[in-house]
Amino acid sequence: MPIAQRYLLGLAAFLGYLYIALLVCKPYPLSWLLKPLPMLLFAWLVWRSPGGVGGRCLAVGFIAAAAGDFFLDYGNRDGLFIQALLAFLLTQVAFIGGFLQLGHGRPWRCWWSLPVIVYTASMTAWMLPGTGTLQVPVALYFLGLLGMALAAVRVAERPGRLWAGALLFLLADSLIGVNKFIQPFPYAVPVIVTLYFTGQLLIAWGLLRLSASPATSPGVSVAAD
Repeated sequence: MPIAQRYLLGLAAFLGYLYIALLVCKPYPLSWLLKPLPMLLFAWLVWRSPGGVGGRCLAVGFIAAAAGDFFLDYGNRDGLFIQALLAFLLTQVAFIGGFLQLGHGRPWRCWWSLPVIVYTASMTAWMLPGTGTLQVPVALYFLGLLGMALAAVRVAERPGRLWAGALLFLLADSLIGVNKFIQPFPYAVPVIVTLYFTGQLLIAWGLLRLSASPATSPGVSVAAD
């Protein structure tokens, strides 16, 4: 990975974990600006990577994630929840397109996919009765999460950073639903935000490593990310 990419990735990681560390200080001015900055840096990095169409799809996903982060923080996590949900749904769609492109020509791995399908279906069935008028958008969102995780299965021959990032993203967003629609749990916000940001960091890092590999060409993945 080029040194400039490493510095920018490190800066994004620093800003993301700084936001998490400052959660105990909220509310504070411009927190809504700090939270989306790492996603915008990820978008810049993967857009400029040699990942081809797959990388550009992921860049669009990170931009949408930045919008979702803004809506959640600026709206105090609930005031703009629908807008955030739509932004993150766009993230899922863009990530699905990116992962499918990166994994083009690779087989589906059922032994990785089955636990993800069972987990997502169980969480959706548990959560939907408590979502009220949001049943349809929440169901669509979980369908997008499942599609994103299943598409990520094809990118590498064995689990790596990108795959782990997709799973953490799925876990974080499912915990948002548990906390909002089923039962609030202690330290929900720092736990969820840490899982979410770490997942996004691993996805960006995994793609950059894929792009840096001599065996990788746009739209073609390598053995591990």
